[in-house]
Amino acid sequence: MNAAGYQSPYAKGAKNLTIVRRDIASLSPQEWGRVANVLQRMKQDGWFEYYANIHNREFSNIHGNDNFFPWHRRFLRDFEEVGQRYDRDFAVPYWDELRDSHNPASSVVLSSRFIGGNGFGSCVKDGVQGNWTMGFPNNHCLARSFDRGSQMQPWYGPEYIFSVMQRYNDMHNFREHIEYSLHGSVHLGMGGDMSTFWSTNDFAFWLHHANLDRLWDQWQSWGHGNTMDGRDRNGTALSLGSSLPHYGEPISTAMYVGSGRMCFQYAGGGTNKRILRAMSRVTQPLLSTAGEADAGLHALPEALRRKWFPLLASNVPAGSAPMNGTRSIQSVSRVSGKPLPYPGPLTDMWVAMHGFDRAIVSRIMAESRQFVDELNMAKYLSPY
Repeated sequence: MNAAGYQSPYAKGAKNLTIVRRDIASLSPQEWGRVANVLQRMKQDGWFEYYANIHNREFSNIHGNDNFFPWHRRFLRDFEEVGQRYDRDFAVPYWDELRDSHNPASSVVLSSRFIGGNGFGSCVKDGVQGNWTMGFPNNHCLARSFDRGSQMQPWYGPEYIFSVMQRYNDMHNFREHIEYSLHGSVHLGMGGDMSTFWSTNDFAFWLHHANLDRLWDQWQSWGHGNTMDGRDRNGTALSLGSSLPHYGEPISTAMYVGSGRMCFQYAGGGTNKRILRAMSRVTQPLLSTAGEADAGLHALPEALRRKWFPLLASNVPAGSAPMNGTRSIQSVSRVSGKPLPYPGPLTDMWVAMHGFDRAIVSRIMAESRQFVDELNMAKYLSPY
């Protein structure tokens, strides 16, 4: 059935199946081929225009306020449900962008094997959406235009996002620090359709938001499963009983991964809270073990761990005793690692487009630069 005559499979009493969302880079050619086939069929039946229209229409209701995470989880699940009409095992993969944050343009995800790379004259010519003509808001080629020509500015890295996840226990602050950092830097880095109200045209949108949702799921597993606070675009307080824009369903129906309509899970999840609080569960460097990924942070001076990584401050594993403020941690961090780069800032255009408070955005950007400065001064080397 095409987008014009859409009925949810739930209306027909279809049996819910828990599917697993996996890192796109881990998919075999055959597995990715099945995903690509679903996307082609959804395109033919008008679904990309359908979702672009919804995202465009609801834009101010779902950005810059605390509907951001639950609404996009519901939206992703909607897209996934439609995909399952074509292939019952269809799951939206996630893009582990944190792993690629130092040099995004070199990511395998942006190769012809997956979603293709930068546009030629802005038009995407390779990958699953190569030479696609999009129908919303008008007929145009799917566009990408990297923010540094053939390259992209660095995105917010795994260390900073891991810090955010530890420092904030309320939805409002957690949401602001993710939406005004990683969320925006990926959209702006990709450019083209990804920097518009109809960013859903690019399958990169769905990969990106699956990853943001995965990070929210990780944060929820650290004791924030019922955490829903903050306000909507009108300043009205939000709670689990508040209604999701467009869908009219309580936020509670989108809160719990693996429950009810949210019948999916993320590969690599688990229940051991000490393991879940390891950075290797937030992202995994391709050429590093989990222990190497976490060792440098555990070896930071205690004052820095307490400031930026409070969950690690009282949880130092055996053999990784904290250093004092005057000793180098280079012997513990990877010799082949790199200093942290400054992430690309949100542009004035992006801030205005979303109606963000520029003062809040500037404060978060300044904090992220201070974070980079302090870890680099401590001689931390990133394995990513």
